[in-house]
Amino acid sequence: MAELSGTTLKIYNYMIKQKKPVRLTKIQRDLNMSSKSLVRYHLKKLMEEGLIREVDDGYVVSKVVLEDYIRIRNTILPNSIFLASFFLTSLVIFIALSLFYQGTGASEIFGFLSISAAAVYFIRDVLKKMKSIST
Repeated sequence: MAELSGTTLKIYNYMIKQKKPVRLTKIQRDLNMSSKSLVRYHLKKLMEEGLIREVDDGYVVSKVVLEDYIRIRNTILPNSIFLASFFLTSLVIFIALSLFYQGTGASEIFGFLSISAAAVYFIRDVLKKMKSIST
C-alpha cells in the first residue's frame, strides 16, 4: 500500500469522519478544492488502494488504515495522547507531592525533569499528529 500524503490524505481523513456516503461535490465544497476533476483524481487513488469504494449515494471508506492512531466513533486520535495524558497527570501529582512533603533534593529535581521531558515530548507528538490529520 502506498503512503498517503497531501490532498489524498486530507480527503481520506475527511471521509473517515463522515457518518454516511459523501458525494464528490460535497468533498469539493467542504475541503475548498478547486475542481471536481481534482477530487475525482484523489478519490481514484484511494479506490485503487482499496481504502474507499463508490456506492449509490457517493463514496464511503471501506478500510480504515491509520497507523499509530485510534478511532473513537468519528474522532481520530493519535495513540500518543494516552502517554501524554499519563505523563501530564504524573507531573501534576509529582508537583503536588513535592509541595506537600517539601522535598527539594536531587531525586526530586531528577524526577521533575524526567517527567516534564516525557510530558513535553508526547504533548508535542500529539499536537503534530493532530495537525497532520486536520490539514
